[in-house]
Formats: sequence, C-alpha cells, structure tokens
Amino acid sequence: MKLIYVASMGLGPDRDSQWVEAFKMLGVHVIPFETYNPLEVKNIFREKFENRFHFGSKTRNLRRRLVDFVKKEKPDWVHFRLPLEFDLQTIYVIKNLGAYITEYYNDDPFSEKRVFGLHHLFRKSINAYDAHFVYREINVYDFFSAGAKNVYHCPPAYVPWRHNLVEDQKIFDPEEEIDAIFIGHWEDDWRTDCIDALIESGYNVCLRGGLWDKAIKGRPASVLRPVTSVFGSEYNALYKQARAGLCFFSKINRDSWTERPLEIVAVGGLLVCERTAEAERYFKDKEDAFFFSSIEELLSIMHLLKHNPQINEQVRKSSRRRLLSGKHSIIDRANMIINHVTEHRVLKT
Repeated sequence: MKLIYVASMGLGPDRDSQWVEAFKMLGVHVIPFETYNPLEVKNIFREKFENRFHFGSKTRNLRRRLVDFVKKEKPDWVHFRLPLEFDLQTIYVIKNLGAYITEYYNDDPFSEKRVFGLHHLFRKSINAYDAHFVYREINVYDFFSAGAKNVYHCPPAYVPWRHNLVEDQKIFDPEEEIDAIFIGHWEDDWRTDCIDALIESGYNVCLRGGLWDKAIKGRPASVLRPVTSVFGSEYNALYKQARAGLCFFSKINRDSWTERPLEIVAVGGLLVCERTAEAERYFKDKEDAFFFSSIEELLSIMHLLKHNPQINEQVRKSSRRRLLSGKHSIIDRANMIINHVTEHRVLKT
C-alpha cells in the first residue's frame, strides 16, 4: 500500500515523524509530503496574515505541488494531518486522481475559542474527505453535523520509542528534590492558581513550557522564572524524578484527555491529573493515578505522596501495567487508521 503523508513535518515540536514511523512499521509504503516551507520573510505582517487565512502565492504553490506529487506517485491513499492550507477544490482534484483521502485533526476547529480564521478552509472541505480521525471525542458529533461521511475518535497516544522507562536513567539534577512538575503551555485557567497554591504550601515545583514568564509575574509562581521548554530525554527524566507529574487540560481546545498523561506514565512517572470522565476511563483513581477537581484535593494528594513513598511507588507500577496492557500507543492508532482504509478502499496492486 502506497501512502502520501501530508503534514508540516516540522521538528519544533515534532508531531509527524512518529506517525510516519508507525505506518512504516505496519507495512505501509510511506512517502512524506512536507507542507512547512520557511521562505525568506519580506513582510512579517503580510506573511502572518496569509498564513492565518491560507491564501497567497505561497499557499497556491503548495497546493499545486501536492497535486503534481500525487500525479507523479499515484498513491493508493493520501493522509493529511491538520490540513489547514488545503481548499475544497484541491481535495476533490486529488480524489479524482484515484486516491482515498483521510485526515487526522489534532486541533478543535469547532471550539468557540478557536483562533479566528485558522480553520475556515478545512471546515468548508469536511464533506470532501473519505474519512476523518479526530483527536477529541467531542468532535465526532461536530464533524458529522458538518457533513462528514466517516468520523472516528482517534485518541491521544504515547510513542514507545520516545516515552519509555529507562531503569538506570540519571535524574536531571540529583541535588534537586521535585515534589510536582508541570510541563506544558500557560493558559488562562486555573493551572496557575494550582501551581501558586503548591508553592505557597511549601512544595518544590518544577515548571517548563511556553508563555509562562509574563503570566506569572507578580504571583507566587514567579519564583520559577525564567520558565523554559524541555524535550526528549530531559522531559522523560524530569517526570520520572518528580513525586507527581501534573496534568491540566486546555479549555480553549475543550480537552478532556491528551498525550501528556500517557507519556507521564510511560516514562515511569506518577500521574496527578485534573479529573475528567474521559481520564477516569483510562486509569483508576488512587490505584493507577490521582485525580483532582479542586485545589484542596490537589494539596491533599501532594501531602499523601510526600509522606508515603510506598504509595507513590505502588501507583507508578500499577499505572504502567495498565498502560502496557492496553492499546494506547501510536502504533495502535496507526493500525486503526490502516484497518479503516483497508476495509473501505479497494487498494491498487
């Protein structure tokens, strides 16, 4: 089976190489098509405006290049990740060339708080795709309501070769005792209040991610500035080292589950997570993870973990067993997509 995988293929952060690798591991002949094209910027305002609303010569050239690439490679299947730049006409041209068209949408194009203009082309093209695989369970109904033919919930996943437990892994800083760590972007919700409360209660908190420095100025969490990003083995080591790996869900994107909890558990960390119904379908509260719905509950959990290391270790082991016994990896998600395509498309030989 020949697949053209269409996505940014960017490295900061890298959201695509694991999909390409997973499809390859499952026997698919994958040919990536990179949509990210960092041309010299002559007019920053114009560039940002064109990128936001997906028009201009750069976008037109991208669509032409993809159509020409499909004509050349003659794939059985074209799969997009977050196809913001492609209009209805382009999708129909590719379909008329004989390819089965699917896409994976890891953003929320129907959120009331979505970025204005960013998803407008995609929303007009929804009914042209043969199948949609959506990151958020709530979007299944949204996509059907917008005219989609086939919509499937393709939940967040962890990447086994990136997020795994290395028993003899050195901790990030042997002199630093970390009670709780949060790695992720700032958002104007209660996450800053939670971090402030932990600091004011005397816990040693580690914070990594984007947009934090300005937001926490003048607050208890300001002692953590400057807040920098972290990736790779350092990301894994910090979660493993901390007593609690915190997880908050984006309200802008209407998240109730993300990759983060799976990654925390996969690297040997202990998940302390904002409570949602979806989260509690993955892990049992107080057996595989700890869930909180208030700052008081979070502080109570932290007190328990700080003074009961045996409970900490027991829950870590239980959560990893549960994770590894289920189908939560990127390979499982890729297999789900392949099974759909195999069932619905008479593949070329």
